Amino acid sequence: MKNFSRLLLAFIATTMTAGATVEKWSSIVTGRELELTISEPSNNSSSTLPVVVYLKNLAVPCVGTESDEAILKDFRAANYLVATLDYAHASNAHAPFLNRDLGKLRDDFRAKKILTQFKCDDAHIYLVPEGCRLKRDVLYYADPNRPLSLDIIYPSQPKQPVGALLEFSCDNQNRFGNTSLSICSDTLLDAAATEGFAIAMADHPVAPPYKGLDAMPDCVVRIKAAVRTLRVEGATLGLNGKIIPVGFSRGSGMALMLVTTQGKPEFENHGAHHDTNSDVQGAVVMSGRFTYLDLLADDHMIPRYEKVWGARTNHLETWRQQGALDYLTHATQPLFLTINCSEAPDALHQMEVLRTRLAELHSDVEYHLDAEPRGHKVTLDPEILAVMNKYFKARLNP
Repeated sequence: MKNFSRLLLAFIATTMTAGATVEKWSSIVTGRELELTISEPSNNSSSTLPVVVYLKNLAVPCVGTESDEAILKDFRAANYLVATLDYAHASNAHAPFLNRDLGKLRDDFRAKKILTQFKCDDAHIYLVPEGCRLKRDVLYYADPNRPLSLDIIYPSQPKQPVGALLEFSCDNQNRFGNTSLSICSDTLLDAAATEGFAIAMADHPVAPPYKGLDAMPDCVVRIKAAVRTLRVEGATLGLNGKIIPVGFSRGSGMALMLVTTQGKPEFENHGAHHDTNSDVQGAVVMSGRFTYLDLLADDHMIPRYEKVWGARTNHLETWRQQGALDYLTHATQPLFLTINCSEAPDALHQMEVLRTRLAELHSDVEYHLDAEPRGHKVTLDPEILAVMNKYFKARLNP
């Protein structure tokens, strides 16, 4: 019977890799080329292909217990181009060092330096750690003009339930758009997934084209619906119900807003799953705008705000409603704040205003300034990312 099982597994593996091609990809983390095994979809009928880069043999234990063979077979059957990247258990193949490689993967897709023989769908390029599955297009707010959804990457059949990170996309058009993730060096969700957390990227509640305005409080009821939907959906996927929002740029105010409006009933009972709690267990907040009551005098956005909201002196309450910080009346859940040293003066000012207000309320805050001058980008500093990873573990693990 054991011999039969081995033969069956060998047959499945052979079937999975039949027709596969092997290329090399240059890794920053390992300093050498890694094997990239490419398997085309089982029944390809698309002009452009969604892509799964399956990250195998990392330096961290695999949290999902389902077999690679079963997962990859289903990806190919669902019309994904699958590229399995084998790290061969390299010692640095884990966060926070792995973030550099994950960023390079997205950069290489954007520059058309990887899988060049295929027409890849830049809006659907997923970096999936071994033992994980992907669930796409989970509806969280049924707006008739623009339904809002999220994509979830999660450990399949984990030994114990896991926590989740939730990000509202910087790309208003494509929630997992590779171009915006690459430009912003946003590797936080991708890396967190390799650490055993579930991750979810949600549609930004504001439709394109984005003009720097997040209509509040309308956005609040939508993002809370996203939290509730992830919590409900997660119960069927092996998640523990703990959620931390992560926000950068136009998503930063969304992450903070989930914290500052916590416990305010006027924002509940909108969208799906009214009977589910919308609380979050913290937030990672990066560069963004958090209040419109304390702007630099030369802020280039002021004329645009005045055109939409009216003059601030005459419409103070309208301006107050737009800022996540201005809903804050007491100490929050512990927060993690970080920003790049060479961000625009407006963004640096907003971060200082936020930190000052949180200090006044005696909130538990961890703050890190990224000293590498990289402008409007998510940090790739291993020291900051390592502390952030500890924050995730402290807030999301049981």
